[in-house]
Amino acid sequence: MTGRVKAIQREVMPLPKRGRLAIYLVTSAQNNTDVHPELWTNLLSLAEHDGAQIMVASFTYAVSSRAANGQKKTAKEKEDEDEWWDPHIEPYLVDRSVELAPGLVWCGELQLLPTASNPISGLESYTGRASSIIPHAKFAMASVASPKGSGCKLIYTTGAVTQRHYIAKKAGQKAEFHHGYGCLIVEVRHDGTWFVRQINADSEGEFYDLDRKVSGGKVSHGHRPEALAWGDIHVRTMSRDISNLGWGSDGILDTLKPRRQILHDLLDFRSANHHDRDDPWKTMAKHAAGATAVAAEVAEAATFLGKAARPWCETVVVRSNHDEAMVRWLKEADFREDPENAVFYLETNLAAYRAMAVGDTFDAIEHTLRAAGAPKRTRFLKRDEEYLVCEGAGGGIELGMHGDKGANGSRGSLAQFARTGRKCVIGHSHVAGIVEGAYQVGVMGALDMGYNEGQSSWSHSNVVVYPNGKRAVLTIWNGRWHG
Repeated sequence: MTGRVKAIQREVMPLPKRGRLAIYLVTSAQNNTDVHPELWTNLLSLAEHDGAQIMVASFTYAVSSRAANGQKKTAKEKEDEDEWWDPHIEPYLVDRSVELAPGLVWCGELQLLPTASNPISGLESYTGRASSIIPHAKFAMASVASPKGSGCKLIYTTGAVTQRHYIAKKAGQKAEFHHGYGCLIVEVRHDGTWFVRQINADSEGEFYDLDRKVSGGKVSHGHRPEALAWGDIHVRTMSRDISNLGWGSDGILDTLKPRRQILHDLLDFRSANHHDRDDPWKTMAKHAAGATAVAAEVAEAATFLGKAARPWCETVVVRSNHDEAMVRWLKEADFREDPENAVFYLETNLAAYRAMAVGDTFDAIEHTLRAAGAPKRTRFLKRDEEYLVCEGAGGGIELGMHGDKGANGSRGSLAQFARTGRKCVIGHSHVAGIVEGAYQVGVMGALDMGYNEGQSSWSHSNVVVYPNGKRAVLTIWNGRWHG
């Protein structure tokens, strides 16, 4: 009888000393396949620059099922077929389980076919409560619901350093299309806090990481991202610490200096949201907190836009469902029962009717925010208005979709947007994720907004878009966003 008696043994990496970082570049490699030479050179250069340790997990894929004479290989021939690994990666192979930091496990022992369409599926609980990194040729990411006070569990896949090498059948051809060159960079601090982000290389092996570009074996700094898509804003619920980390002096925005920033769900519209309309307890709680004035909440959002504005960065407000809750309120509420908001309600509706009377369109969100002092350079997108960046990179990245509405009026989902074939970054669910060409941000507002009862998969996650169209998820944890 054969079998396993002992559980998989897990190596534990030591934490760095105070003031130092432990940095890992983790990726995967296929058998009987050469590395991408330029990518490998650039990864070695980054590792030397950062003092990072490269870790590669191997996976086996039967590329050919036919012998040289064209006949199908027998089981014995397959068994005897030699497997080899590119000599470049052999010194870096780590095909075992390693705890890189408390709560983060490298699952180098896993063997996943590169043709798996969803490599994370079924592995959500594989490392218990610890977040995990799964070696796989595709870049993917998922958030797993966890107790709110603990932070959600995150699962990542790595991309690969070996070249595309697949069977010319449907599964192999699909996998080849989604093959990702690159790795994950893992930064671990002395206190055990860790950060993970994607390093996704282009076909020439070049890649960006934050403000850095690695090309031709050299690391250079000062490169501005094309865009930064923030997690859903929800200004009224956002903490001062998160606001300062994002938009304060030396915060994320001033550090990365993106050419444009994308804002989803700017308003929370908690002041008069239709979801609370029939709940007298919530209404009383908001009244006691002085939080029922719509004009005050709009002014808060306009003030935030002023804080977020930079002369070197375009601010783009994506039409989102929480912003549109104000439009619904303007159409459905009865001002006679709400004297606190009656003047704002009547003035805004009068402006709307006057515009419609002469055939003009009226955007209540833009109108009220500009009246409250939103910066002139702020761009407000309409519903279904496209906003493409990096158009030369595979058709561009669409940043103008919030994610709440899917195809033909259905409810949106990350998987549904991935099926459209249009690369995009969406918001809405507050759950960070990557499914093929679709990326999703988390939330910059509170992680507990009252209506997300039970365990939560929300996180303070944002997406950076680099000049070559590649993207990475940046997650905030313990008041920091990188090592």
